[in-house]
Amino acid sequence: MSPINQEQLDQKKAERKEQIMRAALRVFADNGIKLTKISMIAKEAKVSHGLIYHYFDSKEEILYESIEWAMDQNTVAQFFHSLNASEKSPLEKIKEFTQFAFTESDTGTSSMVFRIVQYLNGANGLPDHIHELVNKSGQFYIKVLAPLFLEGQKSGEIIQGDTEELLGVYLTVLSSIMADDPSYWKENMERKVSILLRMIEVR
Repeated sequence: MSPINQEQLDQKKAERKEQIMRAALRVFADNGIKLTKISMIAKEAKVSHGLIYHYFDSKEEILYESIEWAMDQNTVAQFFHSLNASEKSPLEKIKEFTQFAFTESDTGTSSMVFRIVQYLNGANGLPDHIHELVNKSGQFYIKVLAPLFLEGQKSGEIIQGDTEELLGVYLTVLSSIMADDPSYWKENMERKVSILLRMIEVR
């Protein structure tokens, strides 16, 4: 067997780092930031505790690089592109996004990033670079959701009022649910999401 060259070695390292970041996103999304430990990430990634420190210096570094990597993958943007390309009504699209926000995925990172950002919104004591990344991610969701809310108001599906305020209330409620117990929403999710959306739906 021929020895591994530098390019193959670099590729192997990149794959291992991605493996760790995917695992970290799942653990952060499921447990929040404070409760997540390096050992939990190592177990999820099926690597040794010590190997984690070969790639990252701290839990905060894993958090930052994992979110940044996931956003760079554009999986969130792809989700919204597909959603906007559908012929569903604005309220149906918001409902689909809400279900997506509560959905865990073994492969995708989109919903995990959203859940982590909700955990971090309003958190105190974040390093500046993480705070800036969270703000950037949060602004992205506002940018893509605001047109759906506005369109829904114009079509008569969504209650009238300040669109930005209405979206803010919706995202605050989602953030509160994420911080409390999102596992509750796994059972009968569609029905629970329908109940949740009554706060913005014209009846």
